[in-house]
Amino acid sequence: MFQAKRNLFHLFIRWGLGAHGAIHLAETAANIYEGAWISAGLSAFAGFLMIAGACIDLEHHKEDDNAGR
Repeated sequence: MFQAKRNLFHLFIRWGLGAHGAIHLAETAANIYEGAWISAGLSAFAGFLMIAGACIDLEHHKEDDNAGR
């Protein structure tokens, strides 16, 4: 039961990080359109970190799943 809740929580976090990263990438496009280059750079960096965090978390948990088998 605890493991299922933990897996569901991590799934929620991964999707949240990915969605948050996608929002930052859309914000980057809007900033470029407006000519706000510094804001575009900061938004792109934040989006990259969010999406990278989601990918790293996914890879980390694949290793945990394989170790238990």
